[in-house]
Amino acid sequence: MATYDTFTFGFHKLLRRARAILLESRFRLALLFFSLLMIVSLLTRLGLLVSQHAVARDGGGLVLKALAAGEAYDTLSGLWLAAPLVLYLAVVPERWFRSRIQRTLMLGGLALAGFGVLFVAVVEQFFFAEFNGRFNFVAVDYLMYPTEVVNNIWESYPTGSVLALLAAITLALAWRLRHSLRSAWRRPSGIAERCAVLGVFGLALAGATLGIPAGLARVSEDRALNEIADNGYHSFWLALLGTDAPYRGLYATLDDAAVFRRLHGLLAEPAAARFEAGSTLRHIRAFRPERRLNVVVVLEESLGSELVGTLHPRPVSLTPELDALAARGTLLTHAYSTGNRTIRAIEATTASLPPLPGISIVRRSRSENLFTLPALLRGRGYQTLFVYGGRALFDGMGHYLTHNGVERVVEQKDFPPETFSTAWGVCDEAIFDRSLTEMDAMAAAGRPFYTLILSVSNHRPFSFPAGHVQYEPALSRRENAVRYADWALGRFLRRAQGHAFFKDTLFVLMGDHGARVYGAAEIPLASYEVPILFFAPGVMPAGRRVDTLASSLDVPPTVLAILGIDYESKFFGHDVFHASPAAGRALMTHNNEIALMRGSTMAVLGLQGATRLYGYDRGGDFKALRPDAAGRELINDAIAYYEGADTLYRGGAYAFGGASPERLAQLHAR
Repeated sequence: MATYDTFTFGFHKLLRRARAILLESRFRLALLFFSLLMIVSLLTRLGLLVSQHAVARDGGGLVLKALAAGEAYDTLSGLWLAAPLVLYLAVVPERWFRSRIQRTLMLGGLALAGFGVLFVAVVEQFFFAEFNGRFNFVAVDYLMYPTEVVNNIWESYPTGSVLALLAAITLALAWRLRHSLRSAWRRPSGIAERCAVLGVFGLALAGATLGIPAGLARVSEDRALNEIADNGYHSFWLALLGTDAPYRGLYATLDDAAVFRRLHGLLAEPAAARFEAGSTLRHIRAFRPERRLNVVVVLEESLGSELVGTLHPRPVSLTPELDALAARGTLLTHAYSTGNRTIRAIEATTASLPPLPGISIVRRSRSENLFTLPALLRGRGYQTLFVYGGRALFDGMGHYLTHNGVERVVEQKDFPPETFSTAWGVCDEAIFDRSLTEMDAMAAAGRPFYTLILSVSNHRPFSFPAGHVQYEPALSRRENAVRYADWALGRFLRRAQGHAFFKDTLFVLMGDHGARVYGAAEIPLASYEVPILFFAPGVMPAGRRVDTLASSLDVPPTVLAILGIDYESKFFGHDVFHASPAAGRALMTHNNEIALMRGSTMAVLGLQGATRLYGYDRGGDFKALRPDAAGRELINDAIAYYEGADTLYRGGAYAFGGASPERLAQLHAR
C-alpha cells in the first residue's frame, strides 16, 4: 500500500511539474502556437468539408474518418512547425529570455506567426476552390515565380480587405491572450528542465513522424475527401520533396527488359519499324511525299473541352469562332492533356514525353538538347519561334525552349508598355498580332517556320480589353474570358488568311489543359479533356471528327506525318490519323498520381508502389475495379510508359543525338 501511495504521489508530482512547465514557463509560448495551429487546421478542414458538401456526397462515416486522419496530420505538421520555437526556447539563457528586447521580439514574432497561420488558412480555401486539392506541385511551382503569382492574387481577389481583416483578427487574438502570454515569464526554467523538455518533444516528434503512415489520408475513393483529410503544410512538404521525383523507389516497377519489350509493342504502328534495344528509337516512314508546310501550334490557356460549343453544346456557345474553324478542319474529339499546368502541355507538344512524376521536364536542369519537334524541324532547315505574352523565365519556359530547338523568343518585354496586360502578360489579340508580324518576316526569309504561341487571357483574373466582346453579366468571369479568347483566336485566323504564308501553313489549335481541377476521382478526367484542331484548308479534311482516344503528346508525331517526313523517332506519341483506334490511349498526371487510360479503363500508379484500376465513362463517373488479367496488363503497360520514360530521360538517352542523316542511313541498312 505504501508503495502504491508513493507511486501515486510521485506521479501527481510529475503531472504538477509538467503542468507548471507548460503553463507557467517559457514553453507556454510553444504550447499556444501549437494550439493555434491545431485549431486553425481543424477549422480549415471543417470549412472545406462544408464547401465541398462532403457529408451529403460521402456520408457521415467517411467524413468522421477523414477528420480523424486529419487530426493525425495536423499533429504531425504542428509539431514540425513548432519545432524551431521549442528549440529556441530550450537554448536561450534565462537572462536573455527575460530581457525587454527579447520579450518584445518574441511577442512580435508570435503575432507575425499567428498572422501567417491565418493567412495560409485563407489561401488554402481559395487554392482548394481553384484546384480541388491541398497545396501540391502547383503551389510549389507558383512560389518559384512570385511576381506573376502575387500580381495575379492581387488582381483576382480582394487581397487588401483580406489582409486587413486577418491583421484585425491577429490583434484581437493577441489582446485576448495577453494575460496568458505573460504567464510564460512567471517562473524561471533551468538548463536541466529545458533539456528535458527538448528531449520529450524530440521523442514526440520522432514518434509522430515515424508512426503516422503516408497513406493515412486515403480514407475513401473520393479524391477530394482524401485531399481534405490531408494537411496543407504536410502536402506542400511532400510536393517540395518530390519536385524532381525519381520513378524508381516511389512507384511500381518492372525489370528493364520487360519495360522496353512492352514499350516497343505499345509504340508500334504502321509507320514504325526497327526499334533499337533498350530505347524508343525507331524509324518512322512517311505515307506521303514531304510537304514543307509551316507549323503553328497555338496553346490556348485553360481551354477545356467543356467550354467548346462544338464538343459540349450549350444554348449559346462560348466559342463560336473555334466552332466555325472546326467545321473547316479536323478535330480530335476525345483528346486529353497530360497535366493541369501549361508547362505540361509544352513538354508534351514539343518532346512527346509522358508526364514524369514531380515537376515538368520544362523546369528540370537536365532538360537540354532533348529530342523535340522544334529541334527536329530546325535540323531540317525550319526557322523556330516562341511567342508568349508573359515573361519567358516563368516556369523555365524560355530556357527550355531555347535549349531544345527554338531559335527566338518573343515575350512581354518585347511588347509596347501601353499594351493591355494582366499579371500573366499582354492580352491575346496583341500576342496574335505580333505573331503575324514575326511570321511574315520568317516567310520573307524563304524558309519554312515553326511557331509556338501561348495565350494568357483565359486565366484568373480573367481581365481583357473592352470594346471587342460585350461582357455578359449572366456568365462567370471565366466564361467571359473564354469568349474574348475565342474572339481573339478567330480574329487571328481571319487575318492570317490574308497573308502569303497561310496557304502553306498547318495550324494546330488546342487547349493546354482544362479550366479547373475538380471531381472525386483520383484523376479528375473532365478537367483534362481538351480540343485539338488541325487546321489547314486544302491539306486537312474539312469537318472531320476523329474519336480515337488521344493525348497532347501525340501532336509531334501527327504533325510530322502530315508533313510527310521520314525520320528517326524517340517520341512516345502516335500519329493519331494512321494508328489503329484500338491503340488509342491517354497519359496524365495529377499531384503524385500518374495514369494510363485505354478504352473505358484507367490504371493509376501511386506512391509506395501502389497500383489501382478504375472503370470510367464519358460522364466522368469512376468506380474501382478488381484487376483481372486485362487489368494487370494495363497496369504493367502504365509502368512501362512511365518507368521507361524516366529511365531514358535520366540516363540521357532521350537526347537529340542519334537523329542525324548518318544514323538514319545505318537504320535503313539493317
